[in-house]
Amino acid sequence: MPDRLHRPDGKPPRVVVVGGGVAALETVLALRALAGMRVEVELIAPDDELRYPPLEVIEPFGLTPPRVDLTDALDTLGVLHRRERVTAVHLQEQCVTTSQGTIVPYEALVLAIGARALPPPAGALTFGGPNGRRQLQALLDDSVAGLVEQILFAVPLGAAWPLPLYELATLTVQRLRSLGSGSTAVSIVTPERVPLELFGGRASGHVREQLDALGIAFNGGGHVAEILRGEARIAPGGELLPADRVVTMPTLRGPALPGVPHDADGFIPVDRHGAVTGAYGVYAAGDATDQPIKQGGLATQQADAIASAIAARAGAAVTPEPFAGVLRGMLLTAGAPRYLEADRSGRSAPTGSPTPLWWPPTKVAGRYLAPFLAQQLAGSAIASDLNPPEMWRDGSIPCEVTLPVL
Repeated sequence: MPDRLHRPDGKPPRVVVVGGGVAALETVLALRALAGMRVEVELIAPDDELRYPPLEVIEPFGLTPPRVDLTDALDTLGVLHRRERVTAVHLQEQCVTTSQGTIVPYEALVLAIGARALPPPAGALTFGGPNGRRQLQALLDDSVAGLVEQILFAVPLGAAWPLPLYELATLTVQRLRSLGSGSTAVSIVTPERVPLELFGGRASGHVREQLDALGIAFNGGGHVAEILRGEARIAPGGELLPADRVVTMPTLRGPALPGVPHDADGFIPVDRHGAVTGAYGVYAAGDATDQPIKQGGLATQQADAIASAIAARAGAAVTPEPFAGVLRGMLLTAGAPRYLEADRSGRSAPTGSPTPLWWPPTKVAGRYLAPFLAQQLAGSAIASDLNPPEMWRDGSIPCEVTLPVL
């Protein structure tokens, strides 16, 4: 029987969730579903909008992903949104302090604060954040103008989730072709032996077929060690690949939040229920944790495990469920999206399919987040935002892709 959450004044215990991304919102939704009003929930995040990184890849191509106002979403759940940033956790006092000097007490604390991106290697364009999106847009313009002959998409060593870089390469080729500029060569270099190795051989084979169909050269088993003028040196071996421009993705480090245990790289150690090692009453989910694969769907599964543990401690008739570890990814390709699934526990074989393997078939397969977002965005102008005629003119990406890219 888990120890019960208790608040000295007799009110429902306060659960403070820190973060403005998918893990944080999944935690809030799961808490409401499992614990109801047995707990008071407060979310601390400086952002007004939900951070949804899986859709950042479409913005450089003239597409506007749907926006979700956090405050409006939380209001419907009876959750307070405090627009501040947590600067430290005080374990003995069971409270956090914010950038504005506010002291916020908690009975349970959930950290979904993400990770830090390291500076990009010299000469590379690192995709991620507004600056990276603008740089990629400029790269596309230069390619159309005939100023770029070779683009190399490089997965760095230790990349926690390489799928977005495959999407960027695929969408780049499709975009250039749709604009009548198909002369720019695109290639991928990655430490993986085969494309998207996380999902197993069959799925990798399908991804390789997609790359071949688009003329994207795949170079496995290596990484960019040095960027030269018009070339990139690959390690191991020292091979030189042509590259007028190199596009990579951030290498991540943990947040190293003061007061919270963390490993040498700043990541927070957690158990199968999301509890932080050595920090009573504190949980963590998402990129901030020492989970090796940093992916939104896995983050929501961590959030679900945390919510079930907290709900049980709040007296709900819930059996805490450990982190599932089922990796699900939707890859935007030259045709319909490809749905990929792999059980990290090895209990079932990896699967790849052109038809949805989960429902709703969203980019982040959150148990509570996916249907919630579908409901929030019902009736919005998603189709017009994601279907500008110039993008789909050549039919390289079917309009069906718009339904699942939430």
